[in-house]
This record gives sequence, structure tokens and C-alpha cells, in this order.
Amino acid sequence: MKNALILAVLLICSSLAVFAQGYTTQPADALVVPIGVAGTAYESMDLGVRGGTLNVSTIEDPKGWNNSTAHETSTTTFTGRMGRGLVNLDHITGAIVPDFAKSWEISDDSLVITFHLREGIMWSDGVPITADDVVFTYNDVILNEDVDTNQRDGQLLPDGTYPVCAKVDDYTVTFTMSTVFRPALNSLSFVILPKHALADSVHKLNPAVPAGTFNETWTLDTPLDQLVGNGPYIVTDYQPNVSVTMTRNPYYYGYDSAGTQLPYYDNYVCQIVTNQDVSMLKFRNGEIDVYGLRPEDIPILLPEGAQKGFSVKITDEPGYGTTWFLINQDIGLAEGTDTEKRDLYRNVQFREAMAYCIDKQTMITNVFNGLAGPQWSPVSVPSPFYAGRDYYGGPITESNAVIFEYDPAKAAGILDSLGVVDQDGDGWRDLPSGAPLTMELNTNDNTVRVASCLILQDDWRSIGLNATFQVVDFNTLVDRLFGASGDLIYLGLTGGDEPNSGSNVYNSCGALHAYRYSACDEPDEVDQRIDELLSLGAGTFDLDEAFDYYTEYQQLLAHQLGYVYTVVQTFQYAYYNYVGNANFSSTISTPAGNNGLLTELCFDKRLQ
Repeated sequence: MKNALILAVLLICSSLAVFAQGYTTQPADALVVPIGVAGTAYESMDLGVRGGTLNVSTIEDPKGWNNSTAHETSTTTFTGRMGRGLVNLDHITGAIVPDFAKSWEISDDSLVITFHLREGIMWSDGVPITADDVVFTYNDVILNEDVDTNQRDGQLLPDGTYPVCAKVDDYTVTFTMSTVFRPALNSLSFVILPKHALADSVHKLNPAVPAGTFNETWTLDTPLDQLVGNGPYIVTDYQPNVSVTMTRNPYYYGYDSAGTQLPYYDNYVCQIVTNQDVSMLKFRNGEIDVYGLRPEDIPILLPEGAQKGFSVKITDEPGYGTTWFLINQDIGLAEGTDTEKRDLYRNVQFREAMAYCIDKQTMITNVFNGLAGPQWSPVSVPSPFYAGRDYYGGPITESNAVIFEYDPAKAAGILDSLGVVDQDGDGWRDLPSGAPLTMELNTNDNTVRVASCLILQDDWRSIGLNATFQVVDFNTLVDRLFGASGDLIYLGLTGGDEPNSGSNVYNSCGALHAYRYSACDEPDEVDQRIDELLSLGAGTFDLDEAFDYYTEYQQLLAHQLGYVYTVVQTFQYAYYNYVGNANFSSTISTPAGNNGLLTELCFDKRLQ
């Protein structure tokens, strides 16, 4: 359950996947969701019927179909539905529950987790899934240094080693740790990959292929009939800039309490649109069935709901994830340019000046219609580890918050003290050498982000910083992020309850440590302490002790101002009333959400 980036392809020919027959009867080891069963979290949910198509939308094309090498939600939206792992989040409660593993036990010393896999379960092409697939995914992909994956960071133990994955028999695997690692179950939620379909692309298993070949597997030009998964859906059609169609996997192992195989919908069609305005229009026209609305949409949608047959769910619950901008502290490093600008960006006082000049309240009022709150921590507000609480799981008091109140005069004073002043009388502050200081802020064509960036641009320009704003394609933006190019980037990250899941971002060698990748080779004292605190928090089962470590971690990151946090939107969602169980949409899961958890439980009531 890694952080990943919220939210360029050539025209390719789509091909329909060829599926095997599917199960003739429900497997004995099927995953049964207790829909309608009294005494469970699902007792109020409705049993559904199979058939129909769930229509959703996105504003970005995927970058490929390989979950392990994906760095962006434009890809994992689909790969997360195509594959599932040993464990998952509960659709309703958010608790860690069995998925492809039917059960597990933890040794008395907490160093060995033994997973018992579901027997008689097949990949979408009819090949049995066994422990070999789990071992292949972990040892030969995730821990393989040749593979470009975000998932490796989350496996790192507090002592710098990794769990050892071993096969006991065809349906039993163990993960043995050298030290206690409380978030182990979180980190072992990785999507399982089919060894029979991908092993030949792994250099360590097939020396005839060059190192790194796996990174080029299951790309957008891969024939779709070669894709194999164990999740509820498989990609069966892709039209660049138009749509992605996913079709039910006949060998998916999920069933409801009445014995109906999941998912209920036969197809999941994601229309690719230019921006959120188009998504909004398509929802109003009934072309898509569910919609993650913006606050600005609410006054338009509420009066139409009764007439058009849809509901608008509005809550005051802060969502998971973070929204931020970063100041690229490695600007020009690879090219040997921008030395003075890089030195300035690495000066925490300069970053403080930028932080003091963010009018978050104007963002909340004008962009979110009041349905948002200020954000300061890398940990999602709903997490029991959020440092805005006084103790683990306690009420939110914000007594530990690190706040940079909006104070343009203070920001200007800091810049003056750094020698960042207007030296040539053109109205814009210059670098201390007298060279012009220009900064470009980039985000993707997301109307909420664009509106937020326009406010940031105005804020910074009001104190004499020559900041300009430019929209770029999301996948291009991700490339810039990983290439440490450009000045300022405004984006977001997904989030969850466990702070260690952010180790791929906040550890100094994390794959998404995008504000200063060079920290891996040259960590300062703060970087080293953050790394230490992540390890300490993960290395204890004492939740109060972990909370204390993670509180210091959050405060240090907030002061470091690598990612500079802005605001978090409260949860809102819209759905047509014929989409069964869509009313259970929450911050944990939505029908069209990136986690894909609720999708398989929604159904078309019109088919009943």
C-alpha cells in the first residue's frame, strides 16, 4: 500500500484477451465477502447481480500495464484491478484482511510470517497460482536491483536488511525477518505476478536477456492477450486518449455470500478525457456512472440529483493522501548548471519564505468552497499516527502541528536577509549575484490543482518573486519529477494509515524522494534522523512508542520543507442511484477509485 503519484503514447492496435472457461463451481478456497450477513461490516450492503458495464473517467492515459514498475496512479488504476496480493484492505473498515492468502500466522518472536495460499485458484489464462508466483514476485522482481520499482523501499527492515521469502510447499510461503517489523503485513500487500508469463524477462533468471529487460515488459505496445492477472478484471481494449476497457476475469476467486462470483459488473470502462470539466459534463449527461466530484461541482449537481436520479455524498471527513509543491533542490545538478539557484533552493530559509507565502485559506474558500482544511504533515489526517493527535488514535487537537501561517511580510523579510532582492529595479527579486531569479511552477490539467497553482503564483509574485505557472501533461510531469528537472512541481500522493508506507518518499534513498534525490549520497543530519525515525517507528509493536517516533518524524519533515503541504479536501462523491452499493463510497474506497476495492461489489440495479 505504497504511496504513489496521484495521477504519451503512440497509437497502438488493441487486441482482445483470450480467456479460459473459468470455474465450473465455486472453489473451496474462494474469498467470500459477507455481503448482507448480520454482524459483519457488510450487513447493510446489498447482494448484487452480474452483468452490465460500469462507466468511469480519468484525465490521463496509463503508462503501461506492469504494476511493479508503475510510479503513477494513471497506471495503477488499472494494474491494481488486474492483480491482487496476499493481503488487502477491507472495503469498509480499512483493516488488513486476507486476499490471495487465506490465512497467516506470526511466530512467537514476531520474526516469521507464514502465509497459507488459496488452493485451486487460477490465473486469468487458466494456469494455477502457487507459492512459486509469490516467491518470484518478491525475490526476483521486488528485491531485484535491476527492476525499477517503488515497492522495494517499503520492504526495508529497520536494520537495513529485507525479509527472506521462502517456499514451504506449493501453497505455503514464509517471510523471515531479522528484526521486528510492525508494518510487515502492510508492506507484503504487493500485487502477485505470474511467473510463467514474466520470468523469461528477468535477467537473473534468464541471463540471455539484458539487465533491465523486465522494466520494458507489459508496456502499452504489449498485445493485450499477453496480459495475465489474478484480480477481478483484465485489460481487454485500449484506445489511446479515448478509453481503457477491462473485462471480468473468469478465474477471479472472489464470491459474495450467496455464491455469486465477483465482480458483479462484466466490464469496467474508463473514458480518458481532457480535464475534470469534461468528466463533470459526462456525469451530468449520464455517460459515466460515478464521479469523484470537486467542491465547485456541488452547487451544480445538488439541484439536479432528484430529477436525474443521482446522489451527492458530502462529508467533513478529511481524505487520505497529501497535496504539495516541491522546490527542486537538485535543479541543474545533473547538467552542471544553475549552481546559485540550487544553493538557494537548498537553503531551508528560502523554502520557509515560500511556505510563509501560501494563502491556504483562500485556497480552501475559493477552490474548495470551504470543503477542505490546511495540511502540514506527510501522514494522512485519518491515520491514528497523524501527529495532529496527542496520542495514538486520539482526537485531533493539532497541538503538535508545525504551521507556517500566511505572512507575506515575514516571507519578504526572510528573502531580504538572504540577499534575494530587486537589484535592477524591474520589480522582481534577483539572485544574490544579481542574476535574474525566475521560477516556473508546473502541474497537470487538473482544475483544482490549476486553481491552487494560480493562487500560489499570485502569492509569490506579490512579494516580488518572478514565478510563472505552466500546465503540462501528467505523465510528462512524472518524468520531470523522476528526472529532477524544473523548478517547482505541484502534485499529490496517495496515503494510508501506516507512516512507514511513505518510506519510498521520505527515506533519503526513497524512489520518490523527488525534492532532493542527491540526499541518498549526501544526507544531512535531518535526513539521517528521518531515516532513523522511520526505522524506529516500524521496529516496535508498542503503538504509543511508534506514535512518538512518528510524531518527531512528521515534525522534522514539516520543518525540512521538502514537500511543502497545502490543503486536503474532505470526502465527496457522486453516483447514479442505479449503481448498487455506491452509497458505501468513503475515503477508503470508491467504485472508480485508484484502489479498486469497491468496484467489484457494485452492480447495476436495473438488471435485477
